[in-house]
Amino acid sequence: MSRFSYFPGCSLHGTGREYGESLQAVCQALAIELKEIEDWVCCGATPAHATDPEAAHLLGIWNLAHAAKMGDDPIVTGCASCFSRLRAVREELAERPDLVKGAPDLVGLPVKPEIQVLHIAQVLNQLETREKIKASVKVSLNGLPVACYYGCLLTRPPGAGAIDDAEDPHILEGLVRLAGAEPIDFPLRLDCCGASLTLPRPDLIYELTGKILSCAHDRGARAIIVSCPMCHSNLDFQQEDTARALGLDFRMPVLYLTQLIGLALGIPPKALGLQRHFVRVHLEDLLAARPAASGSVA
Repeated sequence: MSRFSYFPGCSLHGTGREYGESLQAVCQALAIELKEIEDWVCCGATPAHATDPEAAHLLGIWNLAHAAKMGDDPIVTGCASCFSRLRAVREELAERPDLVKGAPDLVGLPVKPEIQVLHIAQVLNQLETREKIKASVKVSLNGLPVACYYGCLLTRPPGAGAIDDAEDPHILEGLVRLAGAEPIDFPLRLDCCGASLTLPRPDLIYELTGKILSCAHDRGARAIIVSCPMCHSNLDFQQEDTARALGLDFRMPVLYLTQLIGLALGIPPKALGLQRHFVRVHLEDLLAARPAASGSVA
């Protein structure tokens, strides 16, 4: 059994609760042991590191120190922002021994700069886990055409510990194929969804997500696959407003990677949190009357 220290982050306990539920359900089905980090706090994502970098770094050090307290198991998270922030702080610790030495004074615990930080997609993509997924598929997705959407943060920054090539990633496409789906050729897979501009500039969210949704629809996708709670919020929660603003005559289900894999593994939809989506998600609807996709990716 593989073991990891689990950092859910704020979203997977709140607005992205269904992501956390599906992540844990899939890990349980694949005999991946997750132990939630005790006393974890916000990773210091966009609002913190944009306004107070020192506070953001301190939050990251706190989380890495509390993970180290539990042992040497790698940290796994599902949130693109948490993944990015924890990686950034880990790299800073590796470059600045003074921060490592001063960690007990800052957060009351020593920190290990060598502790590994992984995204759930990297865990699922490990050879042993890929074999488990292939052997555990119970529900055929019958080549369901999907658009794999990385967003602008998941693959960046490049370098040590990156999830995949920053400009031409394929990790999500490979994983959805294991589940029996077929990724379409999707040129907007690295575009920004608008992130937290949803509050001050919803018009920009409508414009950006409208392009993503329309591109996926026009290329034959029946669903969009994401691994970021913010992307999911903008594409799913805001989709009805986007459709009204832009006159879209379709609705596109948006699933987390772990939900798609969970469906293929035969995990009940409710255990994957699919009932919480704003755009209806039913497997029989996804597989019915599938439009022909204009092309798939290698």
